[in-house]
Amino acid sequence: MALPSRARSARLLVVTLVSVSLVTITIDYRQGDEGPLASLGDAALTVISPLQEAVSKVTKPIGNFFSTLVRLPSIRHDEQELRARVAELESQIATSTDGSARLSELEALLGLRGSLGEDIATTGAQVIANGVSNFEWTITIDKGSSDGIGVDMPVVAAAGLVGRVTRVAPDSAVVQLIIDPDSFVAGRLDVSRTTGLVSGEGERELRMNLVPTATEVMPGEQIVTAGYKIPGVAEGVFPAGILIGSVSRVLPNEADLEKFITIRPAVDFSTLDVVLVVLSDGSG
Repeated sequence: MALPSRARSARLLVVTLVSVSLVTITIDYRQGDEGPLASLGDAALTVISPLQEAVSKVTKPIGNFFSTLVRLPSIRHDEQELRARVAELESQIATSTDGSARLSELEALLGLRGSLGEDIATTGAQVIANGVSNFEWTITIDKGSSDGIGVDMPVVAAAGLVGRVTRVAPDSAVVQLIIDPDSFVAGRLDVSRTTGLVSGEGERELRMNLVPTATEVMPGEQIVTAGYKIPGVAEGVFPAGILIGSVSRVLPNEADLEKFITIRPAVDFSTLDVVLVVLSDGSG
């Protein structure tokens, strides 16, 4: 029980000293600087000053704490406003970036439309579903038979060949991608002009067959659609000159009569957004 007793004694001493100092200061003030208690007042102030400083160090943080508690709702409100503003700015930046990218893609698609020729009819379409997986290699677009789209119509993107329409509804259509294992496209090497058959390999790169072993093929060489047409016999689905991809590997086999070529597709099928459907080849 010694600690409480000491605490009370300390408080009593502080109160006594403060009272004495106040009385002394009052009397000394009335008597002026030459008063008999002037020296005693100076001594009292010398004793009281350190105590006042100690009390201030203890009480000031407590005061700040309670002041912060009072201002806490305002601080939280300001923080929420700042967070909301940051989120708004981030959204504006993302929208601006996405809009710029989309504009560039549409401009490139418009350029591709011009390169196909004035006689070829096309329509733009939005990709509304992407079925790229281990079991399905298709996309769905937001236009169908009511827009003049039919089965086997070619589909292209700004980067190159996408595929062909396989199913049609009034307001939508399913497009088989050229990476589908059941997809086959007549392709032509851009340098040698040698033709071959490009087939889909799913997640792996495209494969080009029927290229003679004597053909010189360089990595990076581009492959475009051949666009053949044999009147009364057969006709290629895709217009000529559309980029399919570029050669990634050439693996000649002396025992075979053809080269094994792998092709890196020009189109990133996982990020397709807008495409162009070729409605006619301009012949009719």
